[in-house]
Amino acid sequence: MSDAERDTEVDVWICDFADADDRAAFARLMAEFAAEPVSGSAHLDAAHFERVADDLARRAGTLVLLAARAESEQTEGVLIAFEGYSSFARAQLFNIHDVHVSPVARGKGVGTAMLEVLADLGREHSFAKITLEVSASNAGAIRLYRKLGYSGLDGVAIDAPAGVTYFANKKL
Repeated sequence: MSDAERDTEVDVWICDFADADDRAAFARLMAEFAAEPVSGSAHLDAAHFERVADDLARRAGTLVLLAARAESEQTEGVLIAFEGYSSFARAQLFNIHDVHVSPVARGKGVGTAMLEVLADLGREHSFAKITLEVSASNAGAIRLYRKLGYSGLDGVAIDAPAGVTYFANKKL
């Protein structure tokens, strides 16, 4: 972690879809994520993600984290994870579905903080691991996952063709 990341305080909290500010931040961040080339879903806007918020609020086993640096005036990160089950470990797991950090907050510890909170929650509840898929074209995310100890990404090509995804996991 760089000196800048160590010096940046990041607040991470569980999204409350009944809270207007959390809900708006979720929809804004997800629309921002959808607009990025790595997502390939620029046609999805905040109104779409307002409806997603309704769906996620009703879905059991869903965890959405939001994050912001202490000095920021708005929420800068979102992570969506779903509970699953590992038959080999005979324990729950988290599967990360989406992670997004606003461009202005990248490299400032926001993504790291959300992933660490998710891992802490998993350990607290005796989860076996965290799994995820990452687009081969998302070099920043691959570097972050490697740095945080996710296996399955060593030696993968970061310049793979569009549509290629990698599977990674971290034992808790």
